Amino acid sequence: MKKALQFIFTFIASITLMAQPKTAPKLVVSIVVDQMRADYLTRFSDLYQGGFKTLLENGEIFWNAHYTHSPTYTAPGHASIYTGTDPRFHGIIANDWYVAENGKTTYCLEDENTSPVGTKSKYAKRSPKNILSTTWTDELEWASNKKSKVFAFSLKDRGAICAAGHYGDAAFWLDKSGFVSSNYYMSSLPKWLQNFNKTNNIKSYMSGEWDYLINKKNYPKLLSTEFERIPRGARKADFPYNLSLLYKADTTEIEAFKSTPKGNQILLDVALKVLDMEKLGKHNNRFPDVLALSFSATDYIGHSTGIRSHETIDMYLRLDRQLDTLFHYLNENVGEDNFIVVLTADHGAADNPSQAKIDGMPTDWMAPADLESEFRELIITAGIPSKFILNFSNDQVYLQENDSLKNMEKIVRDALLKHPKIAEAWTKEEIRNSPDPFAKLRRNGSNKSSGQVFYALYPGSIAYYKTGTTHGSGYTYDTHVPVIFYGKIFGSSQNHIERINIKDIAPTLSKILGIAQPSACNGNILPLPIN
Repeated sequence: MKKALQFIFTFIASITLMAQPKTAPKLVVSIVVDQMRADYLTRFSDLYQGGFKTLLENGEIFWNAHYTHSPTYTAPGHASIYTGTDPRFHGIIANDWYVAENGKTTYCLEDENTSPVGTKSKYAKRSPKNILSTTWTDELEWASNKKSKVFAFSLKDRGAICAAGHYGDAAFWLDKSGFVSSNYYMSSLPKWLQNFNKTNNIKSYMSGEWDYLINKKNYPKLLSTEFERIPRGARKADFPYNLSLLYKADTTEIEAFKSTPKGNQILLDVALKVLDMEKLGKHNNRFPDVLALSFSATDYIGHSTGIRSHETIDMYLRLDRQLDTLFHYLNENVGEDNFIVVLTADHGAADNPSQAKIDGMPTDWMAPADLESEFRELIITAGIPSKFILNFSNDQVYLQENDSLKNMEKIVRDALLKHPKIAEAWTKEEIRNSPDPFAKLRRNGSNKSSGQVFYALYPGSIAYYKTGTTHGSGYTYDTHVPVIFYGKIFGSSQNHIERINIKDIAPTLSKILGIAQPSACNGNILPLPIN
């Protein structure tokens, strides 16, 4: 019997080994481009000359990749990428959410039990404590007995922490002091990063002009700047932008910077520095190191000027060249056989509805405060006293539970449906049981901390400023993002048209690396050819 069991274990082990790539990667570079719609790969493809062109020509591209939750925000998106599951299980249901027990709103990663590192800002009191699942980077650290190095960088704390997970070596994000962290990960910044922050301070990047990267004639005809919100520090939403004037006009010393291509440049520069100083990918271990990068400047400029603006296009053309620099560095210093790249996005974005309305689409925008006021009036008119209406946020209504008011959730749902901008509304019970795919998105995006009634505006309509754009819905323009795997171990480049989920990335990487899937993972392994 013992010999039989030994044979079975040996047979299973041999199958597992055969399923692994002949040469496992020494480095995984995980890239998230904040607010990158899937169509940005094709809309600007004729203008790409660098990293995006490399990915388009040599990558394994999944053209029909979608998120399976709503709301579609930065934190839930990043957490889903790295945990391989939905917010209902990984716990990050929004960037921030209302807590009925104390009547306050909590930020997804805030942790008062931590201390800032590299800054005095209270906004560095952050940790992954609210992420309830392991990430694939956590599982890698466990499997390698902490021999793998995991470093994550972003302009946003949520872009870095969700990637580094609970056991990563470091998560760094940007404030006006430079790249910072919290004592959850370390007691002090690495010496090389302290030096980087001194030599690569924000002011040093904000000189010269941001103008068209290539001849303006190559850009699509500009629709209108009427619906573009003027970037912070600027006098108008139009090229060129004097970077030094933007910096001087910005009292925060950082927000204007984050909306320019320089925001992506500093991330590239620190990525090249950490690769060099930490010798990422240069080892003889079985398991790889990880460099996780979340490029946030694309999101900041997208919110300001929208998805059709020349600023957004130019931002992506410059990111294309910046990624090219990164890929060349990896080829020359890590070796083209020794790394893989995975690129995706945390969410998409809508067209500016006012612009779309001029072009004939039945879309519209609403100021969030006005929409809330109209909702409240409808609910009160339906018989629910104002004191029982606690909060409106994340396309949800929070109510004070009261046994004397029967069917309160249904009454509120029906009241919201009377609003001309509302396409659908559901009670919490309905999203738990309904086969409706849009209800399922909200089920996947909620947990017991969520509200009691959920609603959706009509497609293309947003509750936001009249200018710029936003994201958060369960419609395709917010859920559809690129997924690309790139590296020599894949052997070939293919275009995949089957519908996949973003939560499939984590189990696929777990399979490639030969590690356990994250603890709450419910994604599927993608069909990738591996040498």
